Amino acid sequence: NLENFLKFERINPNTKEQAQRYLLNATFGSNALKNPKPFNPVNVGPGVNTETNEYFATITGDGRQLYFTRDIPFPEMPEMRNEDFFFSTKSADGVWQPALPVKEINSYGNEGAPSISVDGTIMFFASCSDETGNYGAPDRKGYGSCDIFYSQKIGGRWTKPRNAGPAVNSSNWETQPCFSSDGKTLYFIRGIVVRGGIREQDIYTSTIGEDGKFTTAVKLSTVINSPYREESVFIHPDNQTLYFSSEGWPGMGGLDIFVSKRLPTGEWGTPVNLGYPINTFGDENSLLVDPNGKLAYFSSDRKGGEGS
Repeated sequence: NLENFLKFERINPNTKEQAQRYLLNATFGSNALKNPKPFNPVNVGPGVNTETNEYFATITGDGRQLYFTRDIPFPEMPEMRNEDFFFSTKSADGVWQPALPVKEINSYGNEGAPSISVDGTIMFFASCSDETGNYGAPDRKGYGSCDIFYSQKIGGRWTKPRNAGPAVNSSNWETQPCFSSDGKTLYFIRGIVVRGGIREQDIYTSTIGEDGKFTTAVKLSTVINSPYREESVFIHPDNQTLYFSSEGWPGMGGLDIFVSKRLPTGEWGTPVNLGYPINTFGDENSLLVDPNGKLAYFSSDRKGGEGS
């Protein structure tokens, strides 16, 4: 049907572009269903998962501590939700223990999308303001919308979060940070705030200069960023492999997870769709690959979980 439609000579340019995109996805999806990838996901277990939402995980370099966002109801107002951080430690027998809240960082506002350094001592995360400009804690100041903050672990406790600064944050929507294993580059998502929502959601990077400060954030090239939405950027500890979600490149439809390898020139290579059934006709994101590259974590509401 799409092929027949595109044979018409006089088509609205925007409609034509949309039809071409749908056709690419239909062709990709048809082929992907015929060539499924090996995939047998296992639930992480009740130490991490509950009947509520768990998503956007990050793991320490030794693979022993998992930090994640949990969406929980307010006890006095169950219809209201609040995003907080929790962490779980893996026991010697490989079982994730009951998760505990990160009390030093959690506030009455929303905290989301943590990214922890390989040594487990620095955490970047997103915090969003409410309609009054409050970021959930009296001393937490931002530049507007959602900003990226960081905290350091000293003596076993997380320090008071600090804003990552104007080189990273703006009056727009900054979220979903990921800190490279060499401690030099912060990857994150920025969306332009417009009336009615967020647009131009792309992947940006900021590097730490010799003065120890972040340089002005720059957008990754159009090899990675599409004209549509990008999310859930993750730079693997090898610093050569980039995972992200996109709805702009050929896929199953909606947000699919892609991988790109760094080329000898330092540029990123053409993204590769991870295929079906890792990607489906729904939205897939929040992929986390552990340091040895053999194990991945992701969030899903598919059957077989603890709920949500």
